Amino acid sequence: MILIDNIKEAATKKANEINGFIVDVNISTNNSIEVLFDKVNGVHIDDCLSISKYIHSEFDRDVEDYSLTVCSPGLTNPFKVKEQYLKNKGKEVIIKKNDGKRISGILIDLLSNDNIILDVKKKIKNTKNYSLQEIVVSLNEIQETKLKINFK
Repeated sequence: MILIDNIKEAATKKANEINGFIVDVNISTNNSIEVLFDKVNGVHIDDCLSISKYIHSEFDRDVEDYSLTVCSPGLTNPFKVKEQYLKNKGKEVIIKKNDGKRISGILIDLLSNDNIILDVKKKIKNTKNYSLQEIVVSLNEIQETKLKINFK
């Protein structure tokens, strides 16, 4: 039986070699393995193939009887690792806090103390104008962060 930690270790080793990072690894009860991989400059099919080949070289499919999928985490899925915050600096995100409140703003940075900085539009009273206000949110306060997709 393949252990998730062994898959994560192998996938992370290869991901680091190609300047990427592992977002998540899942193994179903029927030994279907899914590795979610990302890179700052985007995921290419060759990157997924490289990680897939490396994992296949580390585990014997005939002995373990598994299927493997290596792919990007997708645009609509919530962030799972800190590297996704760094990758998406300068982009608009929607944050759902643990208290249920939602915040939409431009992701400015992820700080070393696990706080993120957002530029949030605030309406100026008695006008139709907005100003940008910088706010800080702790990762501990965040239930979910997603990239806001604008169709323009």
